[in-house]
Amino acid sequence: MVVLVPGLHGGSMSVKLTFYGAVNEIGGSKTLLQYNGTNLFLDFGKDFFGGADHFSDRLRPAAYLQIRDYLRFGNLPPMAGLYPPTQSQFLQQEFGATLDSGKVDGILLSHGHIDHFGFLPLVDVNVPLYMSAETLEVLRFFDETGEFDLRMDQRPVTVFEHDKVMHIGNCEVLPVRSDHDILGILGFIVRCGATSIIYTSDYRLHGKHPERVRTFFELMRQEKQHAKTVLLTEGTRLGFGSIDQLTENEIQELATRAVGTAAGLVLTNYYILDTDRLKVFLRVAEKTGRTMVLQPQHMLMARKFARFDSELERLIKNAEVYLARRGSGKYLAPDYRLFEQEYLVTALRATDIAAEPTKYMLQLDFSDLGELVEINPAPHTVFIQSGGEPLGQYDPNYTVLMKWVKDFRMDFYRIATPGHASELDIRDLVMRADPSVLVPMHSKAPEALNGYIKDTIALRKGMTYEF
Repeated sequence: MVVLVPGLHGGSMSVKLTFYGAVNEIGGSKTLLQYNGTNLFLDFGKDFFGGADHFSDRLRPAAYLQIRDYLRFGNLPPMAGLYPPTQSQFLQQEFGATLDSGKVDGILLSHGHIDHFGFLPLVDVNVPLYMSAETLEVLRFFDETGEFDLRMDQRPVTVFEHDKVMHIGNCEVLPVRSDHDILGILGFIVRCGATSIIYTSDYRLHGKHPERVRTFFELMRQEKQHAKTVLLTEGTRLGFGSIDQLTENEIQELATRAVGTAAGLVLTNYYILDTDRLKVFLRVAEKTGRTMVLQPQHMLMARKFARFDSELERLIKNAEVYLARRGSGKYLAPDYRLFEQEYLVTALRATDIAAEPTKYMLQLDFSDLGELVEINPAPHTVFIQSGGEPLGQYDPNYTVLMKWVKDFRMDFYRIATPGHASELDIRDLVMRADPSVLVPMHSKAPEALNGYIKDTIALRKGMTYEF
């Protein structure tokens, strides 16, 4: 079904947007933009838990039928040109006329979070991808660790130059730097004749670069001087009410105080792609005379991001690597992934941490809490939860984490901040941009923005809107 947006419908040269995710939900961003024969996707994210309505982390489609099953329940776009030719014939037989045979001119990836790229492994390797240099490193990281089979070495990738227009098909794409809890985040202004589609992706004002976000929204306001503007804004925190919103400097101050209370080991748990938070802990370690110890996957990601951040490059030179016991328990090469094997000789082990606990700050992912049995830290070990999993009390694993904290009699500190803008910040920025049409997405409460912009669309998943 196609909905014509009053006042913006441009006839044969109109722009069509179809939303296949991030509709009345957080995550799964993938929006098809069609203009004058050009088909572009804005992100290609995976729904959290693989598909909010029919799949979960424990119920997944069979590997060889993923595309069919996700299509069946509306989690993937019904476009044959997106998927490998080896599956096209099967999909045509299965879905017939409901499957669009059109080609895809490109996927614009805003950043390297799973809910924005996570369905990419299902996409044909010949579909062109466009992203920042930092996002490319994130996707290569997931290939190296084996977490995703992205095959980035086989895909045609174009790296955007910040704030430089690129022509893709009949569209002009302006990538704009923004700020989120990951390096390389981009928003896009896609110019389609007399209409400009503006996609914010995720953003925040309390991070290290609020000026980038404000500049982006000022560009939106200027864009309206010569085009009809359709603003697709994220709204993750709409309807969440008041939540403490700390800056990275405030987090660093609180973390320094927490570490200052420690008479023994300090444990940290941050999100692996959040280099701002990693730098906080590296600075705290430096200030308190401790050595930051990272697990191999964290060091791998830090080294990749250090190419773009000179301070991070300096700080990680003082960090060590910790190798958990795997497989045979004998620290043998076959027990470890290739990127981990380089640390078999040099890495610290549980016995090293246990011997000198006051010397270290150890990053320990939730999945490796079992290492505490071998380290056997003394009571009042400081544990700083700062954005790593589990994210909050709504996650069943949070109860598990608390049992470990209690049983080892650790002093627990939760020092974190949201990665997304507050409802107040979103509202103020949107009103500043004053778009012709507002489209709230990536939110469970998009109606919170009703009444601020005259033409505001309440999305329906899978629906096409024509501007």
